[in-house]
Amino acid sequence: MKRLVTALAAGAAISTIAFASASLLDVDGSTIQAGSSGVTCDASGVNANWGLETDDNSVRNVRVAGIDTACAGDTMFVKVDGKPVVSKVITTAGQETFAFTAPFPAPETINNIKIWIEG
Repeated sequence: MKRLVTALAAGAAISTIAFASASLLDVDGSTIQAGSSGVTCDASGVNANWGLETDDNSVRNVRVAGIDTACAGDTMFVKVDGKPVVSKVITTAGQETFAFTAPFPAPETINNIKIWIEG
């Protein structure tokens, strides 16, 4: 995609807004407990990072990073503003990327994210 210098400057401003708004989001990285406290695989929690597309001011994905290797093989679920994005089995890479489907949300419309792991 072609990006003009002015678009890059505007994108930098939008990116700053997106990161500022991301700091206000609730991240729930706790594991669903199934009658045993031994189900928890990541006591330190995870981080959510947004994939901003500056050409059209949309968020295309969320990358969940800082996943403990003990969670490998478990399933991670992500909901943004109460709508499921997708679930996937965790690899050993320490991060997973969850892609949004069109129409893609604008960063200023995202209010919260919920992340949980079933193991």
